[in-house]
Amino acid sequence: MKRTCTLFLLLLGAAFGQELEFRIVYDNTSALPDTPQDWGFATLVDFRGQRLLFDSGTKPDLFLANLKALHIDPASIPQAVISHEHPDHRSGIYRLWPQNPSMRVHFLDNFAKEAYNAAAAIHLRPNRVQGPFQLAPGMYSTGIIEGQPCEQSLVMETSKGIVLLTGCCHPGVAKIVETVEKQRGKDSIRLLIGGFHMFQQNAEQIRSTIARLHQLNVQAVIPAHCTGDLAKQLFQESFGPRFSTAGAGKRIVPD
Repeated sequence: MKRTCTLFLLLLGAAFGQELEFRIVYDNTSALPDTPQDWGFATLVDFRGQRLLFDSGTKPDLFLANLKALHIDPASIPQAVISHEHPDHRSGIYRLWPQNPSMRVHFLDNFAKEAYNAAAAIHLRPNRVQGPFQLAPGMYSTGIIEGQPCEQSLVMETSKGIVLLTGCCHPGVAKIVETVEKQRGKDSIRLLIGGFHMFQQNAEQIRSTIARLHQLNVQAVIPAHCTGDLAKQLFQESFGPRFSTAGAGKRIVPD
């Protein structure tokens, strides 16, 4: 009964024009007092009546507490995508999955043994992702994008264009955007949201990447997690009103 009610509410939201919504569950900054910040990332995605968790934070207790504070029932999440093998993106899934063992979890095929050993210890058998694939109508994983480490990102083909959700961008944020545009046969990104992994870069490096993103016709950005304060400042200067902030607890409904 609970699952039926949840699905109804998701479909109802879509029917009244809310095509896509993000709830930031875990981030380096906080948008609400009940969802503390911590190094790591996790986002709940509701897209056209389909719900998915992208990444699962660093500290399982904090991750689960933030889900509870946001009134997100673990049983309402049918799928989870883990962007890459680092613990600040996958640790919470090992505590969440036992609360919803029907959840389908997607790891990259080349994750370190540690990630798969931790899954085996709780009898979780993740789907081993290699190439790009469809998670739900209009929602896709990029599959493996080579980097140190490799990552997968989440793509949503909305009625107004592509929305791209990234975990940490170890392969490089411009490389991920280029990959997505090639995979989907598009020449622009409506919204780029997530960790951009620029916190160790200098201003010249960051500005060079921002210029490339403009060339790739990225229309709006919401940097999170490992982007870094300097990079966020420079993104805000460059994108102006098409820049916004993230933070644990924040609800984001793209225009």
